[in-house]
Amino acid sequence: MRVSAKEIKCRAQELGADLCGIAPVERFAEAPSGFHPSNVLKDCKSVIVVALQFPTSTLASSSPAAYTFVRNRLVDRTDSITFQLALELERLAIRALPIPSSDPYDYWDASRRRGQGILSLKHAAVRAGLGQMGKNTLLVNEQYGNMLWLGAVLLDQELEADPVVTQQFCPSECSICLEACPAQALDGITIEQSKCRAISAQYTEGGGGVYACKLCRSVCPNCERT
Repeated sequence: MRVSAKEIKCRAQELGADLCGIAPVERFAEAPSGFHPSNVLKDCKSVIVVALQFPTSTLASSSPAAYTFVRNRLVDRTDSITFQLALELERLAIRALPIPSSDPYDYWDASRRRGQGILSLKHAAVRAGLGQMGKNTLLVNEQYGNMLWLGAVLLDQELEADPVVTQQFCPSECSICLEACPAQALDGITIEQSKCRAISAQYTEGGGGVYACKLCRSVCPNCERT
């Protein structure tokens, strides 16, 4: 049974997504070997990307526990949406595979503390017309700025694709996030994860893990666009 892109987007929003975009698999021609959608789901034809708003008020808190709680809650909500969407599509005899919005990683380089998900959700979101990548390596959307959390579903059905956003949200002369990063992990194109994790991934004395740094998100002029 075929389903339309409009029907999928409406259902994603009913489930709680703030944004939903669709990319044809042909747009992933430059994906690294092993991390192409068809490496994850054979005969993948379309990639559905959903985005949930990251509450901006979280950035005003001095507590890394508050930021971490919201981030973890977004992971749960996003994964619930993509899981349910995939389940409903499968009931229509469409092969649909939800992609984790965070870990587990298929690839982990312990020496560099570098993890890579089975699909780059930020690059998928760009290809699905949800925004462009900022110099802080966060997706920037015209409405929500860089305050989004992403998830995806791979399908073996062709769907009407969304146009790619051509607007660049980071001015060429801007280097605020690069200069603010305490680990000097940003170069305007990529992020050196080992440096970033050394600062941001911390554990409290009680043993709880927290994300202790969010400057690349909070200092960016694209933090709030609404």
